[in-house]
Amino acid sequence: MLRKLVGHSDGRTDALSHAIVSLLPPGAFSPVGTRCPVYSLYMPRGRLPSISSLMRLLRITNRLRPEILQGWMYHGNLAASLASIVSPGAGPVLWNVRHSLADASVETRTTRALLALSARLSSRTAAILYNSQTAARQHERIGFDPARSVYIPNGFDCTAYHPDKARRALLSNLFAVPDGRTCVAVIGRCHPMKDHVSAVEAARRVIDSGRNIHLLLVGPGMDSPPSDLRSAIASLGDRITVVGARTDVADWLPGVDMLMLSSAWGEAFPNILGEAMACGVPCVATNVGDSSLVIEDTGLIVPPCDPDALSQALTRMYDGGPTELARRGMAARRRVEENFELGAIAARYRRLYQSVLHGSRTSTQLSAQNASQAQAALP
Repeated sequence: MLRKLVGHSDGRTDALSHAIVSLLPPGAFSPVGTRCPVYSLYMPRGRLPSISSLMRLLRITNRLRPEILQGWMYHGNLAASLASIVSPGAGPVLWNVRHSLADASVETRTTRALLALSARLSSRTAAILYNSQTAARQHERIGFDPARSVYIPNGFDCTAYHPDKARRALLSNLFAVPDGRTCVAVIGRCHPMKDHVSAVEAARRVIDSGRNIHLLLVGPGMDSPPSDLRSAIASLGDRITVVGARTDVADWLPGVDMLMLSSAWGEAFPNILGEAMACGVPCVATNVGDSSLVIEDTGLIVPPCDPDALSQALTRMYDGGPTELARRGMAARRRVEENFELGAIAARYRRLYQSVLHGSRTSTQLSAQNASQAQAALP
């Protein structure tokens, strides 16, 4: 989402000037094609920041003298706050929270510590942006200052992501999906929070019931899954295709028949839901974060960690036939156009920044980003 916002600013007369500080090395998803400079602190993953990385943050902030420091996720939020303390000339700090907290016990010890510290510091921010109303309420309950809360959902480029059933041929060629099978895609990184095991088990039950579906698993790490997921995948035989990270999702996503989001926790506003819906692909999703609000009646919502409920929802979608899938897909596309179009969402960011700057029309935004560009751009 950060990459999309930066790209949308290019060439606009009322655009903000962006600079991005990535805590980790920028990775493959740095904002290629924009005029936005990207710096890196080269922090070691999973360890405390080194003195050298903190010094780099100080030097970058002093050089840019940003009028706004925008944090991006928990680590980035704290980095932005730290930069404002050590750089007196820097402007106000805003945070951006993109994670939900249905059950804090599933979070790592580091994340729980970050949450506790962030709650204590939250009143010192100019605003805390949430891409999920559910996440905003959850964070307020653990001490994040509710007076700072601002809701701005994710936005989607409805030109890049659009319905095109002719893309089914590309999908079939890339992933060996046989003709005649209903393709159900699960797109996301391989991580326990995504609960791919439940997704595969749900698909197995649908297949065992005689429905002709093909499961497509795509995302970073999916080409080397853990043992429990590997065993589940093997149980589907030739009814499943598994591939790793892809940068061409917009090219073949319109050829998918259904999208399944099986996440157990952590989602706020899953980007893949908006992308699929913009492509006219109906969605079955677990009730995490704002998934229910995003989908509304265009798709189906089920409880998390419930393969049986997932399989029943997939069966219901499948049994509706191509006409019902097309109807739901068209409704999903309209919902994105009316509520989550990228231009309108980017305008809300600009208005917020301008209000923070008391009406100033131009500013420099420094986004302190948690982790690599790959993590910021993918679900």
